[in-house]
Amino acid sequence: MSKKKFSKPVNPWLNGIIIFGSLLVCSLLLLVRTPGMTILGFSPQWLLMWLVAWSIKRNVSIAVLVAIAVGFLHDSLMVSAVPSHIPGFVIVAWLTASWRQQRYLQEDFISLALIVFMMTLVAETVMAIQYLLFGLQSLENIWLDYQQIALASAVLSSLWAPLVCTPLVRWWDQVRALDRQ
Repeated sequence: MSKKKFSKPVNPWLNGIIIFGSLLVCSLLLLVRTPGMTILGFSPQWLLMWLVAWSIKRNVSIAVLVAIAVGFLHDSLMVSAVPSHIPGFVIVAWLTASWRQQRYLQEDFISLALIVFMMTLVAETVMAIQYLLFGLQSLENIWLDYQQIALASAVLSSLWAPLVCTPLVRWWDQVRALDRQ
C-alpha cells in the first residue's frame, strides 16, 4: 500500500514576493557598476535575463504583457526613454515563449545561457534600429557602438544568466507542479 503525499499549492503571496523581489533585485543591479561585472563599461541585461526566465514557461500573450511592464520599468530607470526597451523586450518575450511552446528550448544550465545570449543580441539589435529610425546617430556610429554594446552585453548577460534564470525557472516549475496536484 503506497501512501500518496498531498502537498498544498504554493502560497500565492510567497510566489508574488519571489516575482517582485527578483524584479526589484534585477532593477537595482541595473544601477550598480561593480568591478568585474562590466566589459567596456557595459553591464549585463539583468531585466532581460529575468524576462527570459519568465517567458520560457509562459504562453505568448502573458509573456508579451509582462515584457511591456518590464520594458516600462527598465525605461523608467534610464536617463532618456528614447529609444525604448519595450520593443526589444516584446520581441524577446514573444520569441522565447513561442519557441518554448514548440519544444525547441530546454531549461538546462547551458541552454539558458545560450538563450540569454541570443535574446540580448536581439534586444540590442532592436535598440540599434531605433537609434537609426529616430536619427539619433549616424549609421557609422550606430554600427560601431552596436558591435561593442551587443557583444559585451550578450557575453556578460549569458555568463550571469545561470545565476538569475536557473533558480527562477526552477521555482516557477515547482510552483506549477504543486498547483497541478
